[in-house]
Amino acid sequence: MEEILRITCQPGMSVGVIHHGQEVFKYNYGLRDIENKTNSDTLYCIASLSKAFMAASLDLLVQKGKFSWDTPIKSIISEFNHVNEPNSFSGTTVQDICSHRTGLLSLDEITQGLDGRILIPKKDVINVCNALPIKHNLRTSYVYNNAMYELAGNIVERESHYANWGEFQRDYIFEPLKMTRTTALQSVYNNDNNIATPYMILTNGKPSKIAPTELSAESMNGGSGGIRSSVNDLLKWCRCLLAAFDNDDGAENLVRRESPIFDRSTIANTRSAENGDYCAGWCYHRTPGKLGLISPNRALESPILGLHSPSLLIYGHQGDVPGYTSSLYIIPEKKSAIVILSNGTGLSDATDWIAQDLIQTMYKLQPSVDFVAVARKGRDEYISHFDRDFKDKIDQYQKPGTQLPPLNDFTGSYIMEKLDIVCLDVTVDPSNPTRLQMIINKQRDQAWKLWHCHFDIFCQLPDGPDECLSRGLDRTSWTSFLINFERNAAKQVDRLCWTLDGVDVHFSRQKY
Repeated sequence: MEEILRITCQPGMSVGVIHHGQEVFKYNYGLRDIENKTNSDTLYCIASLSKAFMAASLDLLVQKGKFSWDTPIKSIISEFNHVNEPNSFSGTTVQDICSHRTGLLSLDEITQGLDGRILIPKKDVINVCNALPIKHNLRTSYVYNNAMYELAGNIVERESHYANWGEFQRDYIFEPLKMTRTTALQSVYNNDNNIATPYMILTNGKPSKIAPTELSAESMNGGSGGIRSSVNDLLKWCRCLLAAFDNDDGAENLVRRESPIFDRSTIANTRSAENGDYCAGWCYHRTPGKLGLISPNRALESPILGLHSPSLLIYGHQGDVPGYTSSLYIIPEKKSAIVILSNGTGLSDATDWIAQDLIQTMYKLQPSVDFVAVARKGRDEYISHFDRDFKDKIDQYQKPGTQLPPLNDFTGSYIMEKLDIVCLDVTVDPSNPTRLQMIINKQRDQAWKLWHCHFDIFCQLPDGPDECLSRGLDRTSWTSFLINFERNAAKQVDRLCWTLDGVDVHFSRQKY
């Protein structure tokens, strides 16, 4: 484990393992900040591990008869009505939004900004979800969507009459399980001195301290990743989950095995069955197969475990926000669980490699995968990712020699079509008169430098990977760095197009 952490350069990590129903291993490594060591009660943002708690919250309300998993969202939230395809999405259900099968994009590039900032108010969640770009038809494909989990949080608030879903989870999940170190409220930063400081690891392996993410029960998209917790508390959560599979009456139906939470709802990749499926806040894996469905490692290395061993049913999830990574797995038939939390976005995801290595070791899976070697290869892939997947592709796309148009052709405010709460302000860069600058939602700290690519297309790709990492920038496609300005019949720029996850999102230029 320590060798993998040295390879990925994560500053701190906490680990807990349950095996055959007993806590058999706890381990704390490194620093929660530059002065203090980690411990099993250190709080980390658990990011997308939060989704399982949101699914459990919904199921508690199902048990109270408030709605069912098959209830259409529109019957709970009458304002839910997609602006482009109202009929096609009118049947979207509670289970649909929790299993990433709506086919809608999440717009994370616009919602979750640089430096851990949230750029859209939580009160606008319905407007945002109504206008999310369509990538696939409902229930036809897996499209990971954080905004849908914020919509789920809105359902919890409406049906429970709590001010926010974090307070509901406190009263119905955290306190009953004695998870005293778990919260979704931002106030934890005012009264707790054992919180891991988030770091982005630069390509030279040095940590760069960043501000904690603003995700919480009080923010937009907090329902997808806004909980802070510790290894000790998450082991209590795991014991509750394992009891549900045993039909243990002591679990008091807090989590029910018969609920759709653990049902395979969406095939993550129809061409690779070993990749796993998505349930509701949980990924379904069965060995032989690839684990870590949600880990950033999936884009780097993803070995198949247990090719020559008896099959294991494994539920898991990973969490990944700037400065924090995490992994959690439960193996119900063995009454086992693994929790790993880290305060670093490292040179690949150490929590994923270590969790898989622990599972392999605990169950003697064969052939044995050398996860130290895998981590080294993953680190090298991660470091070369910027040049290979972004810079080189944009260089090939660029058409050299095209003349830079007058920059005033492009300056002005652009409003997202069908979602007028999203604004892009384009000006001449005050630090460089040959470039443009684009500010998202009037927030001056969310300014992108736009350099000329060719014709009326500009590029927001930073100069190097460390500039991306130091500000918590996470993108998967090189086309998302391109801003294509469009002209009308009079040759005047009246729109811009931002391609996000393969879908063109249009913004209209406002009249002066």
